[in-house]
Amino acid sequence: MNKIFKILATRVLGLLIILVCIVGCEESFLDTKPATSVSEKDIYTDVETAKGVISGMYAQFKSWGVRYSSASMSGLHSAAMVRDCMGPDVLIVKSWYRAEATYGAFNPSNSRVAYLWSELYFVINNINNVLSQIDNLTGSDEAKNQLRGEALAIRGWAYFELIRTHQHTYTIASSQPGIPVYTEPATGDSKGNPRGTVDQVYQQILSDLTTALPIIGSSRSTKFYFNDDVVEAVLAQVYLTMGNWSQAIAYASSVKADYPLMSASEWQSGFNGFNSEWIWGQNNTSDENPDWGSAHNMMDPINGGSEAGWRVSDALTSLYSATDVRGAMIVDDGLGYNANTKWQDIPSPLFSADYPLIRSAEMYLIEAEARAKSNPPDFAGAQTALYAVQFRADPNAVISSASGQALIDEIIEEKRKEFWGEGIYLRDMLRNQMPLVRDATHNYIYNLPANSWEFIFPIPESEILINVNIGQSDQNPTSGVYSGK
Repeated sequence: MNKIFKILATRVLGLLIILVCIVGCEESFLDTKPATSVSEKDIYTDVETAKGVISGMYAQFKSWGVRYSSASMSGLHSAAMVRDCMGPDVLIVKSWYRAEATYGAFNPSNSRVAYLWSELYFVINNINNVLSQIDNLTGSDEAKNQLRGEALAIRGWAYFELIRTHQHTYTIASSQPGIPVYTEPATGDSKGNPRGTVDQVYQQILSDLTTALPIIGSSRSTKFYFNDDVVEAVLAQVYLTMGNWSQAIAYASSVKADYPLMSASEWQSGFNGFNSEWIWGQNNTSDENPDWGSAHNMMDPINGGSEAGWRVSDALTSLYSATDVRGAMIVDDGLGYNANTKWQDIPSPLFSADYPLIRSAEMYLIEAEARAKSNPPDFAGAQTALYAVQFRADPNAVISSASGQALIDEIIEEKRKEFWGEGIYLRDMLRNQMPLVRDATHNYIYNLPANSWEFIFPIPESEILINVNIGQSDQNPTSGVYSGK
């Protein structure tokens, strides 16, 4: 990776300058320091200026696709949308995301595979630059700690996204090759790291997130920014993935207490703006938005754009009761498909509808699953947490009397019903080693066995070409089933 790190080392400073200027520097700074002459010392002078770098990365999260000339890869949300396309319940009736639904986009040379990898490692390197400079900044210790906490939280989350994309789930693959881990900024002499084990990656994730939690604080200017609540929510996801049920319960219970579930009427209001349940989400504005690649432009069958081609499987539609408000959002589109009006675009400003990344409902269902899987299991506690989500959606819901695997299946099914279009159900399938089964009315019949390698992204070809410590022999298989070796 010597070549790529030289590129990063020489270009990242200029990119940071651009990002700082996007979010706003002091007017005198812009007047007297043209971008081509600003040095690293000019950027990393005080805490507020360094925060501008972090803010710039948040802004970039909304428009990543610009660097790939692809609106379907525009913004952080698109990775979640890809996961739903890979599952059983999204039918693509137009062009965008068709390659993802048919698994045709997931080869080492495809830009879809390179997209998340390169963008998140770009973020990680920027974070490492910030972390390397914090002790040299002017500002209070409290401000420095908050900045350090936010930077660590973003890095931990980025590694979590990468490892779940490029290797099988922790509980079956902890000793297998994971992804490279970097905690220092790249330089012209950097050669690239080998793939650490999955467990090593998770230990870095936990180190980053648990170090961040007590120092990041609760204040934030928008719910798109990390704070201690977002860190707790991500930790709940991490511990659930690792099979650490007690910690998953603790963090999910803690964070959901401050984010009450939205009402049934709020659930039906369009999923286009923040409310009490959204813990973390992508806030889009007229200036910062994913353009044509926005989630609502793809999914809203009524107000969406020309590529609003997302439809709902019959299998999912049949799971809702007659009194479930979520099922009431699914309508006949007149062309023989089920359209989901859960997502309702905002026509003005165009593409500015917000998108949820973590909601409190997920925390209830994480708690429910972890309680059901604990040793000894807490079936009553699991039923109670599950019922909170069920009753919010359906006034005629009855608390579950199931136990064991039947209760776990009911919890996972509830997540399937709750989170269509939010990229969560595929994660549940992989964690629980479930196969992909699409119903007969699906426009792309594509079934896969549990633990198929086709669920897992390969290492991008560009990484293998430029990282001297990763070769073709380190590549993930592109077919077959993971056997534990």
